[in-house]
Amino acid sequence: MKRNPLLLICSLMFVFQTCQQDKPSGVKAPKKETSKVDIPVYTQKEGILTVLMDNSLTSYFIYKGQPLGYEYEMLAMFARDNDLKLEVKIVKQVESILDSLLAGNGDLVAANLTISKGRMEKVAFTKPLFRTKQVLVQRLPENKSKLTSDEIENSLIRDRLDLAGKEIMVRRNSSYELMLNNLMDETGMYLSLIQAPGDLVTENLIDKVANKEIDYTICDQNKAQIFDSYYDNIDIKTPMSLSQPIAWAVNKESIELLSKLNSWLNKKKGSLEFNVINNRYFEMNKRKERFIAKEYDFVKDGKISNYDELIKKYAKVLDWDWRLLAATIYQESKFNPKTKSWQGATGLMQLMPRTAKSYGIQPNELGIPEKNLKAGTQHFLMLEDHWNDELTDSLEIIKFTLGSYNVGLGHVQDAIRLTKKYELNTKLWDDNVAQMLLNKSIPKYYKDPVVKYGYCRGKEPVNYVKSIFSHFQLYTQFTE
Repeated sequence: MKRNPLLLICSLMFVFQTCQQDKPSGVKAPKKETSKVDIPVYTQKEGILTVLMDNSLTSYFIYKGQPLGYEYEMLAMFARDNDLKLEVKIVKQVESILDSLLAGNGDLVAANLTISKGRMEKVAFTKPLFRTKQVLVQRLPENKSKLTSDEIENSLIRDRLDLAGKEIMVRRNSSYELMLNNLMDETGMYLSLIQAPGDLVTENLIDKVANKEIDYTICDQNKAQIFDSYYDNIDIKTPMSLSQPIAWAVNKESIELLSKLNSWLNKKKGSLEFNVINNRYFEMNKRKERFIAKEYDFVKDGKISNYDELIKKYAKVLDWDWRLLAATIYQESKFNPKTKSWQGATGLMQLMPRTAKSYGIQPNELGIPEKNLKAGTQHFLMLEDHWNDELTDSLEIIKFTLGSYNVGLGHVQDAIRLTKKYELNTKLWDDNVAQMLLNKSIPKYYKDPVVKYGYCRGKEPVNYVKSIFSHFQLYTQFTE
């Protein structure tokens, strides 16, 4: 049976969701007073740490709308401790990720990088996050249930020199390729080294081994141990290297950033928070294994939620990018159709019963995903029609529509009247109408004669719109 390897770590994350510390990309984390910076953290964009990553379980991926990944969570913690925003850029051709750093596309590379002499000539590495060995990933014999332990053992490669003449696929420019080339140089042996397409990560190659598409690949031991509990037909016991350090890479000129990263790693290593993240990704137990089996079918290529097809259907009705609607639903309900707020808002799009009823959906139907999406979409269309008459810019129309969906049309109209009174631009959401929504929690503004709907917790709709666009950006990077 073909399995999707990304599901594995996704499931692990979901089991221990209450322990997660990650922050959405682009959202500013609160200052942590216990971690004052000793020196400025200089980045290309002030206050923003731009990280180049790949889609993999050790780096970064999306699970049920949530950004996750071992290195992502570690960097989210670093960004939080240093009052930075974390911005993720996915590099699909992983072999060119260091070149992308050198071209100025980011401040840091986090892609499960092994420190090597060749790489050190190009970039500077932080202190290691951890150390791991490279191991051979090979397939167990098909009739293993009929074989003795000795017979199974004799069918497998246990000495790396026995790979002579075999065909093995690894990523181009990876530490695995370097190790195999060094092995051939040192021993004079020959093996057929196949370079994987640039958009494939190690997890994809392990999947190919398990599904008989290739015979061998190489993986870091910490990853391989997770996959060994997931696939029942692979073996990972043959070491291919000594222990090697895994670290982050920065440009050699980024002296201040490198110093701060190293100082932070020295302080954090061994802490409870550091160990919790490490164990979440790399320590297996029976509970995790059971959950993996249960959640097997969730993550398909580029899948954001269980309702992607339904979301795509109603995004067409709105003429929106489906990932924008997905980001809205994540913000409303985290894709949980059973969610109900203290005010009575229910389902994927958190509709109030009276609102749903105006679109022909009964209160007892709000827990049905399609019914909920249908009513929510109709409400969006009503709001969008209103703003189509007031605005011309399509992006602004969407922002005003989202804000109105969250706080109500009346409060947004109040904010527009205040915007006009204070001579700001009534056609722009950011820093104009949004600012007046924020001001509607201040007596001077919500008691103004132009205000008809009174007090408003304006921070909620303003953050609502920001967060949706932040997640939309994440989803567009993650999916084609």
